[in-house]
Amino acid sequence: MTEADLYPLLSHLADGQVYPYVAPLSDDGQPSISPPWVIFSLVSDVSTDVLCGQAESRASVQIDVYSLTIEEARSIREQALEAVKPLAPTEVTNIPGYEPDFRLYRATLEFQVTS
Repeated sequence: MTEADLYPLLSHLADGQVYPYVAPLSDDGQPSISPPWVIFSLVSDVSTDVLCGQAESRASVQIDVYSLTIEEARSIREQALEAVKPLAPTEVTNIPGYEPDFRLYRATLEFQVTS
């Protein structure tokens, strides 16, 4: 699994403000976009070894939604989960949060994908 596999599934969320790993930043290190936005990350990708080589890969994915309200962040997170259903996500975890530096709510979605 790569970022190129995830982006097409998520690109319609948050009016297209979907980015791998980090939101666009201005020169002062602050986000250069207005909320809401979505950040997605491949946290890890572990291959299973068998006698004849590698059998399968298990990727850990994290999707963070940033918004001015927790309701909007959760709603977009739900849309993200629906969008990645073709990947057959397992071990789905939802985590609420708040980023005091940016005064934004964060709704995180973590899951595993085996391929």
